[in-house]
Amino acid sequence: MKTLKKYLSVYRLMWKQVTYYRFEFLAELVCTFIPVIALYYLWRDIYTAENSIKVMKFGEMFLYIVLARFISMIITPNFIFEIMGDIQSGEIQHFICKPINYIRYSFVKYIAEKSKSMLFCSIIYIVIFAFLFKGKMFYGSGVDIVLFFVEIMVAMVFYFQIAMVIGFLSFWIYEISSWYYTLTFAIEFLAGGLFPLTLLPESFSNICRYMPFQYMIYFPARTLLMGTDRTEVIRYFYVIVPWIVGLGILLEVLWENGFKHYELIGG
Repeated sequence: MKTLKKYLSVYRLMWKQVTYYRFEFLAELVCTFIPVIALYYLWRDIYTAENSIKVMKFGEMFLYIVLARFISMIITPNFIFEIMGDIQSGEIQHFICKPINYIRYSFVKYIAEKSKSMLFCSIIYIVIFAFLFKGKMFYGSGVDIVLFFVEIMVAMVFYFQIAMVIGFLSFWIYEISSWYYTLTFAIEFLAGGLFPLTLLPESFSNICRYMPFQYMIYFPARTLLMGTDRTEVIRYFYVIVPWIVGLGILLEVLWENGFKHYELIGG
């Protein structure tokens, strides 16, 4: 119970921090809204030029593109440079003496920060599609909606672990930002964050089905918009759970061994 209260305090503190400045809060909401308008006209022109895209109708494609963008905003971590700074400055050494786990601490801060993104995206999604699509925002069942939120949480855990692994490489490598940017773009592409994976060649799309990345954006978006079946859900857990367990173990190994090779530069 004491441990839970400790991390809840971290969450509340971080939430107050990310929502403290009201003008910045509203400005970020507006800045999130503007690209959605640009996406609408972009894909409308694409469908006008191509007459039709066999995979999806315009409304379905736009719903997917915007939802995929929102999911990406919600799950993509921004804390990797903070971890790199903690390691390079020596701040991370303080967590050895503190009664708090650095990995859990970072996860709670990540969840608090992304709670704001989830709030923004929910507001914009509801407002836009209430007008553009007359309230028809998804086609899945009630079970699919529940599955969607479960899949978002799983994707957040998975992406958090990936970012932490890259961040912990700072114990050995001084500059990791280029690695992070490259991997982030690759994940965005393989996860279906740029466009539906069904637009890719069938052979490549089939390969993506057995990789964990499509379950970060493409699969949750499709679950909400089109629904899913039992076989797909079983395959989802069959693929993603071993990755999460494996990355969890890798994180602990990197954390333990990182301090053995740790050198404080300039300290």
